[in-house]
Amino acid sequence: MKKLKEMLSIVLSAASLFGASLPAYAPSNLVEEVITTYIPMSIMNQSTKYVALGDSITTGYGLENYNSNDVKNKTSEKSFVTKLSKKIGKEAVNLGVDGIDSTRLLKAITKPSTADEKEIIAQIEKAGVITISIGGNDVFMALAEVLNDKLGKDKNLFNANKQDILKVTMDLIFNKSAKETLKNNVIKATRTFTGDKANNEEGNFASIIREIKELNPGAQIVVNTIYNPYDIQFASFCNEAIETINAKIISDSENGKNYLVADVYSAFAKARKGTILVNADTGKTFDPHPTAKGHEVIYTVIASVMQNNTLPYSIKASISNGKLTHSVFEGEVHFKVTPDKGYKIPKNISITIGNGDKTIIALDSNGTAVIPIADVGADMVVSGICD
Repeated sequence: MKKLKEMLSIVLSAASLFGASLPAYAPSNLVEEVITTYIPMSIMNQSTKYVALGDSITTGYGLENYNSNDVKNKTSEKSFVTKLSKKIGKEAVNLGVDGIDSTRLLKAITKPSTADEKEIIAQIEKAGVITISIGGNDVFMALAEVLNDKLGKDKNLFNANKQDILKVTMDLIFNKSAKETLKNNVIKATRTFTGDKANNEEGNFASIIREIKELNPGAQIVVNTIYNPYDIQFASFCNEAIETINAKIISDSENGKNYLVADVYSAFAKARKGTILVNADTGKTFDPHPTAKGHEVIYTVIASVMQNNTLPYSIKASISNGKLTHSVFEGEVHFKVTPDKGYKIPKNISITIGNGDKTIIALDSNGTAVIPIADVGADMVVSGICD
């Protein structure tokens, strides 16, 4: 994209040298106008590259045989990045960085100083699809730093046992000063991400999106909302910070005009009890990273929003005297049965997912049934009879 801009600039400059004058109403950013107005998006988006930006959720931290120094492991078969790459038929370039927050990501794409950061710029310019998973570390690094400090040498939230973590957590609950410091740090980090309208501060997130779109106006961008790995009752401000960050991600999308939003938060929040999407769900660790099942759900949410809010799996529908449609939103799959003229909505439908057992689900008076998106991870068969 940078080369395209340079070429257009040269052409326009050459035209002026040979006596061609631009109209008085020509915009100051004429090169950008030419690119976005006269070059079809279908051409701009034909790149065979899929670039994944973000933190350790993007890298696949915690998946089987994970090694932070092994770049190849970023293409783990269980990673949402690999699954999405196969689905959309584009080569995955995983540029996730463990521990990165919005400040570091913004710095990498605006003031690259290392070879890795310069590579991020180069790959963004080549991308046809870009996914972004950022914001979790903005909130939880503040929490992790406090708890890790209390855990002591060689221990952290990821490797300490549950008893040690509960002990330092209880200490924090009754330490008013430490809790207030943590709260202020989380609020400050959240404001850095979202910006402050009152003071006309843009915030890291809006800056990241703007910079990426300037580097590559034609790429399809999908931004994940951030999930809550644990409901922190003693620190409700952490939960509020997640909601604030997600609200910013959703509002800035302008209903999909600016970028698509993959509502990972809702998909995780609405999963059935007992579904292990995060390592912390096992009760044995405080590790906030997604399990293989969690990555599957993230993939499903992203792929669904990329294909007009429909599942990326085949659905074999067998509805006698009627038809079946479905849509995905707010972390759930909504099935709707519409009977043919003269027939009634059935009381229920049966759903078989992959090689699983058949499940009977009741329909409401409108012919709608809802299941968590976390229940879906394979092709399915749906059947019913309209009497």
